[in-house]
Amino acid sequence: MFEKENYLRLKFLLFLVLSIGQWVVAQSVTGVIYDGLNKLPLEGVHIITEGNKYGSFSNATGFFTMEIKKNNMLVISHVGYTTIKYAVKQNNHDIVIYLNPLVNELQDIEISITKNKLSNFSQSASISSISGREIQNNISRSMAESMITVPGVWMQKTNHGGGSPFVRGLTGNYVLILVDGIRMNNSTFRYGPNQYFNTISPFSVASVEVLRGAGSTLYGSDAIGGTININTINPSLEKDKKIYGSVGGQMMSHNMEYSGIFELGGNMNNFSIISRGSIRAFGDNYAGEGIGRQFPSGYDEKDFMFKGSWLFKNNSKLTASYQWLRQDEVPRYDQVAQKNYEYYNFTLQQRQLAYLKFEKKWKNSAIEKIQLTYAFQQSNEERDTKKNDDVIHKNERDDVATHGLTTQLDATIFGNIAMTSGIDFYYDFINSSRKLENTETGESVVFARGLYPDGSSAITTGIYNSYLYKKEQWIFQLGWRYNYSLNKAEDAIFGDLNQSNSSLVWNASVNYKINKNRIYISANSAFRAPNINDISSLGDFDFGLEVPATNLKAETSNNFEIGYKYKGHIVQFNSAVFYTKIDNLIDRVPATFNGDPIFEGDDIYKKENVGMAVVKGVELDMQTELSSVYSLRGSLTYTYGKNITKDEPFRRIPPLFVDLSLKYDNKKYFVIVQALTAGMQDRLSSGDIDDHRIPDGGTPGWFVTNIKTGVVLKSLNINLALNNIFNEAYRVHGSGIDGLGRHIAASVRYQF
Repeated sequence: MFEKENYLRLKFLLFLVLSIGQWVVAQSVTGVIYDGLNKLPLEGVHIITEGNKYGSFSNATGFFTMEIKKNNMLVISHVGYTTIKYAVKQNNHDIVIYLNPLVNELQDIEISITKNKLSNFSQSASISSISGREIQNNISRSMAESMITVPGVWMQKTNHGGGSPFVRGLTGNYVLILVDGIRMNNSTFRYGPNQYFNTISPFSVASVEVLRGAGSTLYGSDAIGGTININTINPSLEKDKKIYGSVGGQMMSHNMEYSGIFELGGNMNNFSIISRGSIRAFGDNYAGEGIGRQFPSGYDEKDFMFKGSWLFKNNSKLTASYQWLRQDEVPRYDQVAQKNYEYYNFTLQQRQLAYLKFEKKWKNSAIEKIQLTYAFQQSNEERDTKKNDDVIHKNERDDVATHGLTTQLDATIFGNIAMTSGIDFYYDFINSSRKLENTETGESVVFARGLYPDGSSAITTGIYNSYLYKKEQWIFQLGWRYNYSLNKAEDAIFGDLNQSNSSLVWNASVNYKINKNRIYISANSAFRAPNINDISSLGDFDFGLEVPATNLKAETSNNFEIGYKYKGHIVQFNSAVFYTKIDNLIDRVPATFNGDPIFEGDDIYKKENVGMAVVKGVELDMQTELSSVYSLRGSLTYTYGKNITKDEPFRRIPPLFVDLSLKYDNKKYFVIVQALTAGMQDRLSSGDIDDHRIPDGGTPGWFVTNIKTGVVLKSLNINLALNNIFNEAYRVHGSGIDGLGRHIAASVRYQF
């Protein structure tokens, strides 16, 4: 009995000693994980101990904490980065870890814009992208400025408050813009360059994807040139309760920018939220040598966004988001400097987007995912104009409210074919007004309609299917969409302007892999359905007065592309040759108003389907690691366009454009030397010749050099840039304002 009691006591003491020992050697480790190239915090990094017994994830500031045993080895991994092991020493708190991206990080991850699970290297399409970190490192004032080095994209700027991306020689409502996969294009998107892209804050962006030359099968109208998807920032999904955030500022010399930025986020259990906003003041642009200050071009801007996510036990997620951006008194410098206006202001530019998105995933099931999204968007645009030799002040305002409902199903059929199916529906309601006031007498006249008939509406809806089949080294893709649109507009002068259109489009591609090489051939059709802007506009444009159009058909295109991609350990290379043929081309042609070709001194125009055009070109981009600290990247884009019917160059085709950058990164700081050059564009259409934004004889070529650097000091991020080092005077072809001269830009952000 005594021996048994002693044995039990001994066993208890041994258990107690072991427990105490276990407690002694256990320790809490905290740290921050950064991108080894950009020195910015990495969110969602997976940290586990060897043997997978313990684990954690980093939050939006890169911070993590976890309990481990003494001398444990951490295994740290993240998609697109090299996995490393880190030996934890005793009392090792507040450790700092840098993860190095795989060669061309964004080329090795899934691309959401294609709605499939292929990496960029495996896609049978040309896709370029830019991350939020790169936008921050560029110290960009706007989305237009942040995109200037994205391969295959040409950024035109009518004014600083504008910014219209050209993709494969096309812009305006030929390029579809998405925000978190939701259509931003509405039924008033204008033909030609516009300012809508600039109503997205660069501070809210996690990444931008550009699908060049495709998109109608998945997304519908307007994707003839391509599709741009802006992915906004997401909250951390850590289960532990955390609060994090940042405060910072951004400025530019010559008083061209002063911005304050804040962020606050947190998570608790299965709920996470993030909010971010800014207050910004832009001064007038200061252009290169011999030009200087361009007045008026400055304005004020405010933006705010939040996003919340709920994770549920049945492998589903609900996301709610709200985005708001407002710009006040945005001037058209070109109209004041060249078109005899005393003032021409977008008194208000405002965009709001709110959406709910529900996602449900299944494991070991033919049905993989279903996604339902409801979105409400509102666009507000107010214009105040007055010419120098006129006493009339004109005020116009257009408000567009859009309801959107989309559903998407991902499944596997016949055991090995990936299928994506969906239905989308968008409804626009438009309020439009116009008021003329005599500035001398104070008398005013309010019209029953504005630029558009007040109370106009538009519906666009479609159903689509996309299929993907992989067989050894081969990838085959096929897809189709049926789309229907209806525009309703009643005008007191022009009568019933209602129009409807339907379109059936398709895509097909074949992709073959040979070792580290991929070769693909793709073909697709696309369309642009006439919208409210096409059929009912009554107002001024750059070189005349536009009146409503009737009986417009949808523009259609057939696009063909041959591409080659190479992905090695230190080199990646992408190239494509493309050909786009556009039929039923819509263009402005001379017309009459009340039987007269001229009204108050302005020539009268309206839109018609006038014929056919061809756009073709070559795109190249590459990235290579020269050593452990040096890397080189660059791109070249050449586009040639011709209006076959008019036998003249296609309107606003960009010139040859090349960018090249050399980066040094020693994990403590980075330095980038960047060179951008554009050739002369003297192939002008008749519309280009009449465009006051394009110099006589064409736009001269230019060469600009920039230097950018950045450093992270614990929780403090500092970025500096010296742009246009040689103070080159230049203008991006088709722009209404000149490029910035020599200037310094800086940003500082403190994270907690």
